Amino acid sequence: MAGISHIFNIARSGIQASQQGLATTSHNITNINTKGYSRQEVVLESARPAEGTIGSGVRVGAIRQTVDSFLENQLTAVNKDLGFITARNNFLVQTDGIFTETDNSGLSFNLTEFFNAARDVATNPESAIQRTVLLAKGESLAHQFVTVAGGLKQIRLDADGEISRHVDTINGLATRIASLNDEIFTAESSGREAPDLRDQRRVLINDLAELVDIEQVTLRDGIGINVGGQLLVAGNHTNALSTAPDPDNPPLRDVTFVRSDGSEFSISDKIHGGKIGGLLALRDGDMVAFQDRVDRLAAVLINEFNQQNQSGYGLDGTTNNLFFSPLTPEAPLASDANSGTAVGTSVSIADSTLLTFDNYEIRFSSGSAFSVVDVTKGSTVTTGTYTSGGAINIEGLDAVITGTVVSGDVFSFSAQKGAAQRFGIALSNTDKIAAASTAAGIPGDNTNALALVAIHTNRQVDLGNVTLNDYHTISIGDVGNATRESQLALQSKSLEADQLTAMRESVSGVALDEELTNLLSFQRSFEASARMITVADELMQTILAMGL
Repeated sequence: MAGISHIFNIARSGIQASQQGLATTSHNITNINTKGYSRQEVVLESARPAEGTIGSGVRVGAIRQTVDSFLENQLTAVNKDLGFITARNNFLVQTDGIFTETDNSGLSFNLTEFFNAARDVATNPESAIQRTVLLAKGESLAHQFVTVAGGLKQIRLDADGEISRHVDTINGLATRIASLNDEIFTAESSGREAPDLRDQRRVLINDLAELVDIEQVTLRDGIGINVGGQLLVAGNHTNALSTAPDPDNPPLRDVTFVRSDGSEFSISDKIHGGKIGGLLALRDGDMVAFQDRVDRLAAVLINEFNQQNQSGYGLDGTTNNLFFSPLTPEAPLASDANSGTAVGTSVSIADSTLLTFDNYEIRFSSGSAFSVVDVTKGSTVTTGTYTSGGAINIEGLDAVITGTVVSGDVFSFSAQKGAAQRFGIALSNTDKIAAASTAAGIPGDNTNALALVAIHTNRQVDLGNVTLNDYHTISIGDVGNATRESQLALQSKSLEADQLTAMRESVSGVALDEELTNLLSFQRSFEASARMITVADELMQTILAMGL
């Protein structure tokens, strides 16, 4: 049979439950603007009945978060995609600016101005003034090539620097997530959840996903996080990411995973999402393609114009004069996956008339046998037996590799890589501009000058059978299309992120009107429980006064 003391206990349980409800509601209200906060609610349940049948009041069963796991995972995934698109888009916009042409600037403008000056020399081959203008226009063209190439190179370097900074941020986030794993595991060992700590961890995980694509795994002592197929966070333990020089992409750096023993290995090729994924795609994909087109344009122009100028005669009667600085191909670049100790020594031009300006790879099937593959066309050019220090001849190029090679080693090279960056003028004496096709035709012969002018409008086989200006116009279109597609993707993904955020808010966000209603309800419940204590006390006093 329930006595007055039992009524006291029931009223006390009501006060305690109401206090917890008021505290939780207040906690929700004060965190209404907290990033990633999930609304909490007090779950009330009947207290264990006395003697199995007599009601004993109420108790707090749990503090429950309102969380939709599916929505949270979707938000993490969209953060990864948004990070990728945003990072790539930011640099594509800069690249588009480099390729932008105006009425009096840009590569197309300078190409046209240069060949217009060459046409003036053909009109008046004896004029020193026209020759001086041509040389000046050549210098302006060279400066424009160097400027464009330098801008593209700087974008790659800036992207590389961003990657290194993001790696540092990732390591910091991983440490904090591991610390929260430990705190949550400790706090929940008693059987209760730690909702605020879980919210904080979820925010950090989303921040991490924005930087790099991750895979979450549930462990006994928390959340494990894989990056590039490697466990970055395991419970309260963390590994680390770092960067190291990329042997086949100097002076850029690879993203590496650091083992517990301090050794590290590259995971760049396994990162395809987040800001780092976007930066790698831009740095090693988009920018390489754009640079190659500018280099190819420069190399074809240099090669064609120099050959034609060498075949003619200048006002001073000399021949075989270069107008532009000759092409100086870079040495074969060893793949960072190579196991041998061989290094690329040099690439020289053996016959400029045979150059294709394709990209090549020397692939070794053993320590002595190799094949040369035209990567651009996807065909094998030649095969042979390797001799350290011996020249490997490929379509007008002599490539030299020195050292020991093993099966699987690969070296890449081309005639045009870096041509735009090294674009320059070889001659300083305008009399060496070859307008005449024969020595006897000096000074009035303009046959060779007309051939120089024709280079501008000739369809160049090495540029895909288009003219110089058309080729660059296509390059501008490629950059513009990539930028526009990226911006459209950014708009679409941002809209998706906003929609998911709104859906999350509708499920997990704090609704102020609802919380104020709950606040009033718990207040009334508290007051009613307090009144129950007053009534029980009055009953007790009555009984005492009766002497019972």
